[in-house]
Amino acid sequence: MAQLKGKTWDKQIRDVNFRLAAFKEPRNGANSNKTHSDSTKIKRDGYLSDLKKYAEEHELEGKLNQLMNEENMTDMLNDRLDGLSFSTQEDYIRGWSGMVQGLQSANVDINLDMPYFNALVTNYKEDAIAHGEVIGEPKAVTTPFHPTYVIGQLGEPLSVVAQLQYTTGIRVSEAYAVIQNLEKHLDGLKLLNIIGKNGQKYQAKIISLELKLMLLRLQEQQVKLPVQSTYYRQLQIFGMSSHDIRAFYSKELYEQKVEEGSSHVAACLFVSKAINHHRIQITVYYLAKFT
Repeated sequence: MAQLKGKTWDKQIRDVNFRLAAFKEPRNGANSNKTHSDSTKIKRDGYLSDLKKYAEEHELEGKLNQLMNEENMTDMLNDRLDGLSFSTQEDYIRGWSGMVQGLQSANVDINLDMPYFNALVTNYKEDAIAHGEVIGEPKAVTTPFHPTYVIGQLGEPLSVVAQLQYTTGIRVSEAYAVIQNLEKHLDGLKLLNIIGKNGQKYQAKIISLELKLMLLRLQEQQVKLPVQSTYYRQLQIFGMSSHDIRAFYSKELYEQKVEEGSSHVAACLFVSKAINHHRIQITVYYLAKFT
């Protein structure tokens, strides 16, 4: 795989445009992720300009394609898309995804893939619903497998990530943060000070002794977690996403509260707070994924 050409970021942006340019090429009904129109070029110039600005502000170095990694992209998007409608957020993320796929097809080395961008869209969609934004019907959970089965099929350390998600209902990025900074979070059989979206802190999470020992083993052996997109790809083998695990957690916790005598609204509110939201919409959204 090749690097973008040019010693400066401006020259590398020109190389991107050169590699993707296909203004006179027929589409033939297929999406090549090349640049077939002036409007697409304008959008992609904007994406690259945003990345360049982010890199300059954070004093980063290296080729632009090397800077297109999960950490930088997630951080840049959190800043760039804050406060925008979900439809705008999704359009921007999908635009980036198409450009990255086009560059990868042009043999440019970029360590991002579709599962990463799909997971980003789901994260932003969840936040939009939790804040009361009205969005269409939820995508159904279609996997024939339960998270406990999938966890049993995954090897460590990804099985520990999945178990942590299923036990606590936290997002995959938050599970990674816990594992990588275990000393900040583990207190007996409790996980404390887990920070979610917008800096909101989760309630304390109770875990089993078995999960605690798994976490301590990863810490003791100084196991390096693979990039999150590797986790997404492994789950896809079973027709599952990391958000499906969060949905299973929410559904089963809701059912538990109802069995204990809680009303529908009270159970939804309890679950929403457990997954670090304070309105019932996101719980209702997750429940609808199973109907």
